[in-house]
Amino acid sequence: MLEKALAARPTDAGLIVALSRLYAHNGDPARAEALLNDRLSASPKEAPIRTALAQLYLEEKRYDTAIAEYSRLIAERPGDALVLNNLAWLYQQKGDLAKARELAERAIAAAPSLPEIEDTLGWVLLAQGDADKAVAYLSAASLSAPNNPDIRYHLAVALNRIGRTVDAQSVLERLLGSGAAFSDKAEAEKLLEHLKQG
Repeated sequence: MLEKALAARPTDAGLIVALSRLYAHNGDPARAEALLNDRLSASPKEAPIRTALAQLYLEEKRYDTAIAEYSRLIAERPGDALVLNNLAWLYQQKGDLAKARELAERAIAAAPSLPEIEDTLGWVLLAQGDADKAVAYLSAASLSAPNNPDIRYHLAVALNRIGRTVDAQSVLERLLGSGAAFSDKAEAEKLLEHLKQG
């Protein structure tokens, strides 16, 4: 249906993004990438298409390519909090914590109460060794998004780092007891086991 709709309206950015996501979800990221790049070759400043391409690269763990795409977006939209946040996360994955922090702080200045941005900044601060500040941001993020398992895991790690092991254990027990799926589940289970052993 999407392919037929796009054939009728070949420049519709919403349809292009939706179809690319469908391709990627169905295990064909190369086809998704080609669709997005074809549109960008005709209209290089189409932000929704470039955003979808950057997100595709991020999901595919092609971090350098994702950084390049998000950097292009930031050059055009320097105050876009979510783009800044994703770029900060990418730089953290690459180990450039100074750049990650600078971008995360810009993101939080642009959108001070979005939990995903508070989470990114908190996680970056924790990686830099500023655990007390990290706990403040991660606690706020957890209160705003109590069902986000990644944020709750990050909070537990930060609480443990500042010596609040009982609180960390409580957060982990509730998180793992919920049955939620998240990328750091194995690490969360190890941390909980470690805390239980005292």
